[in-house]
Amino acid sequence: MSNGQRAGVLTKEEIKAEAEKARLAEKRAMERLKREHQEEAVETVYRDVSGRKVDIKVKKAEEARRRREEIEKEAKRMEWGKGLVQRRAAEEEKRRLMEEKDKPLARYADDAELNQELKEKERWNDPAAGFLTKRSISKGKRLVRPTYKGAWKPNRFMIPPGYRWDGVDRSTGFEDNLLLQKNQAKSRAAEAHAWSTEDM
Repeated sequence: MSNGQRAGVLTKEEIKAEAEKARLAEKRAMERLKREHQEEAVETVYRDVSGRKVDIKVKKAEEARRRREEIEKEAKRMEWGKGLVQRRAAEEEKRRLMEEKDKPLARYADDAELNQELKEKERWNDPAAGFLTKRSISKGKRLVRPTYKGAWKPNRFMIPPGYRWDGVDRSTGFEDNLLLQKNQAKSRAAEAHAWSTEDM
């Protein structure tokens, strides 16, 4: 036959011997092919533009070093780009996280530290922030607003003028007339009362 086996009627032993012989021949052929392939599979040679050989390991190490230097340079630039306030805020946040690490996960409404922290938090749109002076006293800073130094005409609600007022009355006279009428009404009422109780 074309594959090397004998044709015709064969005994069991002859068939086994033929199969073993074919298996060994196939194994030798595979080993020969592997050896030939390994000889051909030499490591790839990389070259640069000018044709010189380039070592890939050295090239990769150099690229990694350059990338590390760029990252370090960028980190330094970012460090110098921050202000003192941002640095302090980052340190404060780090310190706060270290403290939070030791606290229990669940914090309830009766947690005094949490309540104090929420009270001290400043909110830009808090309408009652001006009334809560406890917070500003506890921090040691008290907001002192300048006041107008000098005499000023009284008004309906006794509101003093702002500290930038130059002392010139630019009103239409409505407040003066209103206060005059109120005072006249009071004095008339007092006179009427005195007149009515004169006989008693």
